[in-house]
Amino acid sequence: MALDLIDREGLERCSMRRIGQELGVEAMALYHHFKSKADLLDAVLELLASQIHIPERGSCTPIERIRVCMRSYRQLAVRHPRAFTLLAGRRFKTHGAFDIYEKVLCMYADCGLSPERQAHWFRLIGGFANGAGMAYVASIEHNPYPSTLRLQHASESIPLPHVSAAAPFLRVEGLDAAFEFGLDILLDALERGGRA
Repeated sequence: MALDLIDREGLERCSMRRIGQELGVEAMALYHHFKSKADLLDAVLELLASQIHIPERGSCTPIERIRVCMRSYRQLAVRHPRAFTLLAGRRFKTHGAFDIYEKVLCMYADCGLSPERQAHWFRLIGGFANGAGMAYVASIEHNPYPSTLRLQHASESIPLPHVSAAAPFLRVEGLDAAFEFGLDILLDALERGGRA
């Protein structure tokens, strides 16, 4: 219910009182299930994290498993743009959320990386996927504070030669291609030299 509410109305409208209204109960009734709103948001984060597709070990190469996982992670920004900021900005605290960490770090271990390198690549590629997801969220109308996408028409409206030249390639509809481009570069680098 909380995720549905966030998807419809945004994270800022998700309160115990509002969820209670949706369920037809008093907000206090929710405290029998969640100690606080923070616990509720942790549960929503865990629900989102459980939707990340991580291919089974042995189903494909570790690099391809990481690729599928990161695509799935970014796709959550497309499916749940108003809730994606929980994944991108909230600390994982629950066992279910840490289980996702375990599975992702296992993929990096299967690439032959030391625990230190696993952590570095986890942060590097994860940070890239977070940024790609947030770029999508910032570029759509579901943003609670949308602004005119002036860059869409930069060649006509912004008298800066490099911005004007790059503008057709920076449009919202190019975000998928930009994500794939960046993911290819990172995974190629991981495959070539990530074992150090």
